[in-house]
Amino acid sequence: ELGIGAGELQGVVAEELALVGALGDVQARAGQAERERDARPLMLCLERVAGAYHDVHERCPAVPKGDEEPGAMHAGRVGLAEAVQVVLGNGLNVIGETPRERI
Repeated sequence: ELGIGAGELQGVVAEELALVGALGDVQARAGQAERERDARPLMLCLERVAGAYHDVHERCPAVPKGDEEPGAMHAGRVGLAEAVQVVLGNGLNVIGETPRERI
């Protein structure tokens, strides 16, 4: 509604770095789950991604507060949120769960 498109992360804070790290671990945990024929490693990783996203959402909002103008920082956070949506959606599909339309 505010016209904020996805962009590159800028002014990254610790919570965002933790989320990016959790996202980076998903592929390895998916491979581990496939090799071991056990979805738990992927499930735990997806939980970490969701928890890390919650921290980012609470402390580093993608939507400007009050009279703040939308900027590049917000666009980067929108892009990060979109990446989380894709990763969680795909990960849930892999473990046989149907993701909700809105995550």
